[in-house]
Amino acid sequence: MQTKQAFALTALVLGIIGGVLLVKDGIVVVSRLAERAGTIRSDALLLLGLGVIAIVASVMIWNGQYTVAGLLNMILGITAIFYDGGTGGLMILLSGIFGFIAPKIKL
Repeated sequence: MQTKQAFALTALVLGIIGGVLLVKDGIVVVSRLAERAGTIRSDALLLLGLGVIAIVASVMIWNGQYTVAGLLNMILGITAIFYDGGTGGLMILLSGIFGFIAPKIKL
């Protein structure tokens, strides 16, 4: 396996795990909307959207669009950390960094 592919695979795995961690909190909000019970948090809906977009961007990294998808995941990761995404946001940020530097590494 080439180094570029190893970095892309790492970015894919980190992005998917981070995206799922963000999406799991949003599922509670969607179920509350369906039941029409209680109040909803708008930041949970934002994190749900960020998680879905991060998963798509991670797949884009794996498909070879390193720079654009890497930058997108870095922006999404920083935003998720800012809105209390915690570990999921950090994993997405790392995914973006790995995706961005993948084509530049020569070993």
